[in-house]
Amino acid sequence: MKKFLRGIWFIVEFIIIVYVIILTCFLLCRNKYGYTQFGDYTFTNIDLFAEKNIANTQKGDLLIVKNSNDINEGDLIYYYAVYNDNYIIKSSPVMSIKNDDYSYLYTVDDSGPTSIVGTRVLGKYSHTYHKLGAILNFLESRIGFLFCVLLPILIVFIYHVYEFVMIVRYEKVELTMNSSGDDKSGSQKEEKKEENSKELSSEDKKTEDNIEIL
Repeated sequence: MKKFLRGIWFIVEFIIIVYVIILTCFLLCRNKYGYTQFGDYTFTNIDLFAEKNIANTQKGDLLIVKNSNDINEGDLIYYYAVYNDNYIIKSSPVMSIKNDDYSYLYTVDDSGPTSIVGTRVLGKYSHTYHKLGAILNFLESRIGFLFCVLLPILIVFIYHVYEFVMIVRYEKVELTMNSSGDDKSGSQKEEKKEENSKELSSEDKKTEDNIEIL
């Protein structure tokens, strides 16, 4: 039974560690625009404000956009725009494309023709996962990080400290038992030596008595 429970705990502990590592990567791997990015993939959680600016999404979705240079006129692209001194993600169809030796310049239909430099374009390929955005948004919040990251790690840490203390106590008990056993065996050896010395002395006395009689 103990082995079964230890196996279950090992699986739970492994899941907690992997989950915490993944969530920590989401929190740390932020690009200069403030969004999570792994290589060519950019992740964003859709809220009510983003729902109005990004097509084909709704609140609670997780939007994943892959970087792509294969953009043509008429394609729906995702790009960074400035709103109240913060960067947000928008989507609009491409009206025209201009390029020079350094970068591309895209003209999109954002309540009128708007020019977007190529460095601010995320791409055009996207995947939307329903409800995952709301979950990720909660986990990335302060409360979510406290109860879903710090608390599980604290539980794992306390368990390992408890296990370490129990191992140390077990080793101490084992050492005391061995030492007490050695003391008993030593005392038994001394008693045997005393008995042997007494027997030898009694034999010596007998021999002396025999000699005197002779």
